[in-house]
Amino acid sequence: MCSEFYYLNHEATDFHTTEQIVTILVLSLTAFLLYLLYERITLDRVRRKVPLVITVTGTRGKSSVVRLLASVLRESGRKVLAKTTGSQAQYMYPDGTIHAVPRRGMVSILEQKKTLKKAASLGADCLVVEVMSVHPANHLVESQRILKPDTVLLTNVRRDHTDAMGETEGEIARVLALDFAPGAEVILPGEYRDLMRSSTSSESNFRFHTSPAGAASSLALDKQRPGRAALSANYDLVTAAARKIGIPDDVIARGMNRAVYDIGEFKIWMYSIDGKEIFVVNAFAANDPESTRQLYDATRTALTDVAASYTGLLHLRSDRADRTFQWLESLRGENALQFRQLFVVGGHARATTRKIKNAKVLRSDDPAAIMSSIGSQVNNRSVVFGFGNIGGIGARLVEYWNQGGEAYGT
Repeated sequence: MCSEFYYLNHEATDFHTTEQIVTILVLSLTAFLLYLLYERITLDRVRRKVPLVITVTGTRGKSSVVRLLASVLRESGRKVLAKTTGSQAQYMYPDGTIHAVPRRGMVSILEQKKTLKKAASLGADCLVVEVMSVHPANHLVESQRILKPDTVLLTNVRRDHTDAMGETEGEIARVLALDFAPGAEVILPGEYRDLMRSSTSSESNFRFHTSPAGAASSLALDKQRPGRAALSANYDLVTAAARKIGIPDDVIARGMNRAVYDIGEFKIWMYSIDGKEIFVVNAFAANDPESTRQLYDATRTALTDVAASYTGLLHLRSDRADRTFQWLESLRGENALQFRQLFVVGGHARATTRKIKNAKVLRSDDPAAIMSSIGSQVNNRSVVFGFGNIGGIGARLVEYWNQGGEAYGT
């Protein structure tokens, strides 16, 4: 009798405990759904306060396009907030001042919510922002759930982040197409129009506009920057976008000439070491072989009559094995970048030297030591072409060259 009473009481207790757990779960889920609804309503309200949101997507050149377009829009009298996340995560405020994006912990696309709120609180007429996502799901949420751009600029479609975006141009295009929010105006180079059309659903209601090659050629632009020809597609894209907004050509030219670039800007310095005059080149931010080839060709054009030989300085990231394989492919074969010798720093350096005959590992991560070692092994008037990755050693080398070198061609 006692044992029966115990089991009945125990079963009743279990029933009430289960019922309580279910109640707690239902209440928690309800609270969570209400929170999401509140967040959606709040974010939509904030978004409506910003009249024009322009996002820039693509494989390469996003930061440069954001900076160029933001400068043009400021020059036109608009109140603009801009944000980049490439070589340097920075805000460009309506008064033209530049500040680092404050970050704590892991980087997340949720910081784009803060960017929207910042634009609204500043009373900005326009927000120009670089898409920061890599994984497809993040592209969808960032662009179509958070930013909801009125206009999307696509720079290019090239192989990078292959582990997340795919190996082929078509696979990468389908990921980038997720940045085309419903109803958006899409401005892109003509060469990618058919590719991006085929990468979107037939029900999509955004409108494609092409930026004609040479669109910026008639503008009174400063011709002194050595990378201008190599980056002409970026200038064409910004010109097409600005003209569509209705900005006159003279204002577009002034705005682009006044644009301030980040540490990833393609640049050449004359650098003195051990009694030698050498040229050092910042192409670290290009990241992928195709973009790097363009800057390599631009360097050879700029230094045609003065360079004695070319030396490569390749910075590899240990967490980007996919890029290391890309560099190994690009440094071998008929169309390989031509260097008299190649110095390698960073991760996977030793593995690279086993694949590339003239490669040497530089074990130091100190810019002064790296330059001293290279300086002792190159000839007078040699070109040291820095490429691979801008982060870490790459950025420190650029800062070192900025301090000790004399800008060439500006």
